[in-house]
Amino acid sequence: KVPDSGVVVGWTFGLCLPASCSSAELESVFVSDTAKHNPVCQIQRTNDSIDDVDVGFYVTISIMGVIVALCILSGFADFFFSDYLHDKPASRGFIWRLFMSFSLYSNIASIFDTSGSKKEGQIAPIHCIRFFSMCWVVLGHLFGSFSGLVANPVDVLYLANDITTEFILNAFFSVDSFFFVGGLLLTFLWFKSYQRSPKQTNSAGAWAMFYVHRILRLSPPYFMMVIFWTFVLPQLIRNSPFNMNLMTQMDFCKETWGLEFTYLHNIIDSQRQCLGYSWYLATDMQIFFFSPLIILPLAFKPVLGFIVSFVLLVLSSAANIFLVYHYHWPATLQIIGATDPDQTNFDNYMSYMYMSPITRCQVYVIGMLAGWFLQTKKRMRINPIINIALWIISLALMFTLILGLHSQTTGEPLPIFWRAMYSAFSKPAWALVLSWIVISCYYGYGGPINSFMSWHIWVPLGRLSYCGYLVHFPMIYLVFSTVHDEIYFSSFIDFVITRLIPIIALTYFFSIFWSACFEISFGRMEMLLLGGNRMKVMPIEPILSERKPSRIVVEPSEEMIDVKI
Repeated sequence: KVPDSGVVVGWTFGLCLPASCSSAELESVFVSDTAKHNPVCQIQRTNDSIDDVDVGFYVTISIMGVIVALCILSGFADFFFSDYLHDKPASRGFIWRLFMSFSLYSNIASIFDTSGSKKEGQIAPIHCIRFFSMCWVVLGHLFGSFSGLVANPVDVLYLANDITTEFILNAFFSVDSFFFVGGLLLTFLWFKSYQRSPKQTNSAGAWAMFYVHRILRLSPPYFMMVIFWTFVLPQLIRNSPFNMNLMTQMDFCKETWGLEFTYLHNIIDSQRQCLGYSWYLATDMQIFFFSPLIILPLAFKPVLGFIVSFVLLVLSSAANIFLVYHYHWPATLQIIGATDPDQTNFDNYMSYMYMSPITRCQVYVIGMLAGWFLQTKKRMRINPIINIALWIISLALMFTLILGLHSQTTGEPLPIFWRAMYSAFSKPAWALVLSWIVISCYYGYGGPINSFMSWHIWVPLGRLSYCGYLVHFPMIYLVFSTVHDEIYFSSFIDFVITRLIPIIALTYFFSIFWSACFEISFGRMEMLLLGGNRMKVMPIEPILSERKPSRIVVEPSEEMIDVKI
């Protein structure tokens, strides 16, 4: 039984025809001006949907090529000559150290170095949370793309009858996990620096670097993906039979790609975003910019910090409730499910509700409070009975949040009151669950769950989450562009084995090189240029050290977990 959900399925029908056939000629054949209910909405030649190679393509390839070549050359020099030069004056010179910042060898080695992951004071579960959240993101985006390309989309709708499908439909919680981790690490590291040197950490220069470092740290790999997505990726998928479907998100890129560099594209012209999934980076950056409103009160008078946080949580929850009641919107961004017949202005749901820092800041704020607590409360004893009870409550609440909307998915309307309550309080509840998991594990009360989440294998996977997020969508497009036969959905297990796992593996493989070339390289260069001041006021970056006498390497420390998403 296909759920009575009111879903409109967008069917596409492809034909292989001579290249000489124009879109206008095909339209005259298939689209009738006299039919009362014409089923054909659009005729488009896949050949026409992508512009020819332009100067942007060559500029992007040149920039990326120069950086990659520099990383390879620096890596060879690092591997073969550093042993010889380590005690020579040249190896301590600025030029050589700047050159070594791009060493592909050292940068990749730093990703997989887990030697510092067991140090006291580490928030060990963070890497595990990041990795599984990243896999959840890939699951949601991949399934959304896959279901739009299959030749039997109605069979996909049958999944709605299975309650476990809610893990796909509610993959949005993965983004909330990233917001939580961002807020947690921000205050955890800031208050660590503040406890060591209050005056320096709270100086004007420190606050200037607070913002400068953030922008310089996150922008290079992100900006590189923007121009790759805009000018290079369309050329790589131009011969795909699914071109028209895959190009949906790229339609506005030539006009709006520059807006991505402002971190305001989730607010300005949000319906014409180029890199659609990068809204998270913009929202996260905007919340970060206002984070001192909580940090400073927490530093000088914690009670005041909690009051400010509470006010922000109330205002954010009120905004969620108002929007749901005013526009009769759903409890969350739903792909399938019952819709309110009085629903209006849904075109603005993404910009008003889903991507807005006002409605999404709840999880970040709770994460900030959790980070402050971990840094200021060095030791804590938890009663075993209370510990077990809170674990049971947290896990039960987590599954309730994920599975709680199943009746709506199968077509049963949810009253507007409960939609508003879910919209307003599901995200804070998710943050509270994550807070307990982190707090319990941090103080040694996580038991086997802590042992699993603290496994060193998660460390490099967690470090790659930011670049993995940037890379995963192009990887989905590239993989589907290689398919030249019809795609069919048979079962969810088949989807996981043949689609999801390979995409995750490819995403992490290529994110290693994206991170080494465009993230760590520029991070080391930024530290070399600005580290003299920044290391004193806010030590967030990996530390250049002499781990071995023969080589300058990046030593992963607890600060390295500050890499976002």
